[in-house]
Amino acid sequence: MYYNKINLFEYNECSGRGMCSIFPTISSFQEVMLIILRLESNYVLKLEKYKRDCSILKRNIINGISNLISTTGYSDEQLLDLIICNYNDLIKLRHEYSEICKKDKIKGYNAKLPFRLKPDMGLSDVLSLGHKFISSKNKKMNSEQKTYSELLFVMIKSVSLSLVKLFDYNIENKDAINAIIKGLNIYNYSFSLPKAKKLIKLLTKTDLELWNLRKKAQNKEFGKLKKVKVSLSTKPGKAILVSGSSLNDLNKLLEATKDINVDIYTHGDLLIAHAFEKLRAYKNLKGHFGSLNENCILDFATFPGPILLTRHATQNIEFLIRGRLFSTDDFAPKGVTLIKNNDFSPIISAANDARGFSKGREKDTIEIGFNTSTLEKKLDLIAKKFNNNEIKHLFIIGASSFSEHQNDYFKSFINLLSKDDYVISFSYNCDCENLLYINLSNNFPLQLNVLEKIFTKININSERITFFLTKCDSNTISRMISLKEQGAENVYLSDCPPMIINPSTMKSFKKLYSINSITNAKEDFESIIKRAL
Repeated sequence: MYYNKINLFEYNECSGRGMCSIFPTISSFQEVMLIILRLESNYVLKLEKYKRDCSILKRNIINGISNLISTTGYSDEQLLDLIICNYNDLIKLRHEYSEICKKDKIKGYNAKLPFRLKPDMGLSDVLSLGHKFISSKNKKMNSEQKTYSELLFVMIKSVSLSLVKLFDYNIENKDAINAIIKGLNIYNYSFSLPKAKKLIKLLTKTDLELWNLRKKAQNKEFGKLKKVKVSLSTKPGKAILVSGSSLNDLNKLLEATKDINVDIYTHGDLLIAHAFEKLRAYKNLKGHFGSLNENCILDFATFPGPILLTRHATQNIEFLIRGRLFSTDDFAPKGVTLIKNNDFSPIISAANDARGFSKGREKDTIEIGFNTSTLEKKLDLIAKKFNNNEIKHLFIIGASSFSEHQNDYFKSFINLLSKDDYVISFSYNCDCENLLYINLSNNFPLQLNVLEKIFTKININSERITFFLTKCDSNTISRMISLKEQGAENVYLSDCPPMIINPSTMKSFKKLYSINSITNAKEDFESIIKRAL
């Protein structure tokens, strides 16, 4: 239901011509890349036995996996370049291992390459190979193997994304990196269900640890989090819009422009930046621009200045004006200007050349963040009432895509609550006594911090607790499995776009982990209450 159903599309990132489906081109591209990366992982493990330092090689593999998450805006030439680059790394690794075997006069196993790239091969030639590999794999695997193969790959991508976000804070986690390498290596042999299941559990636990590390890194780098009001107004002047989720990139731009007459506005998940002490101190951080969290097409089109896409942003920008877009990622879609070595002069120059806001516009403010002491008192009271059975059922609403359909759903759902029901919401608000609203702008490490506080006081495995997660991104499946592994009984999830997980695999995933599908407010509410009796 919701944001990947064609008849319910809105003007958001998903409906932006391609984000809600995975094209055969991308599917075949990912298959070819998976083959290359799994073979690289195999050689890395072999070389490590000979005391070879493979830390850089491993990091390159992690970055290669993260590139698979944001490929919707890449041109054919760029997709081919990514394949060739990783293929050349594979050939070098294979040669290095062969030389070691010759030198030591041992009979080493050199994996047979499933394909060879030739200079005259184009992207269509390579992708046709990918299509054949997919067909061959589907014939060899039974339905259970296919499900766990897909789930393992989803988990590998989730942990890789969590890792590259930690790289921004100069933090590496060797255990997490090794878990990914081992996970990829499974695909080099006859697919083992026991090993896959074991690795999925390990990667789920690892992802949770990485989110906690990022939470600590955010607090250390940007200071205390506070509850503040953020302006949604605009002011006359030159301006830059910063989108995505990288607080580090935003911080660097703010520092580079602090003495320049250019205003900075946040967009999307970067709303949370205003709640951090260090970032809030910059006078050129003026406010937040845009309405819906995923509405990049409309927001970007109406912003009168250049736009910075921070690292690991996944917006679909295929049909946007490229000359106004900049990125700090190592690899960016064609037409997007790369910001290299923290040199923001190109985007500053673009801001000065742009028309900027001529008059500005007054709008309301929005509340973001929390005050720790006040929040803990509220959570203590909620826990006390829950444990005393004064709260019959606790509903926790997590990350969201903020579509109008989801707004309508939760508006209806909350209206069904009785006085002894209670809601902790990270995404939806209402003027009612039995709801605690904590706006953290889909910053999951911060949401995790709050959840950890409440679940030190009440049992997460209570049938009187229900979780809702209505934003499906690269980490969503990992979060769902983590909740179930911790004992959560009632977990609800909206459908995920096929680019995140294959629909048939999603159906199997929900069955395997007893994940409920969101349908309509009245039916879901009645089903939840019935199970709790």
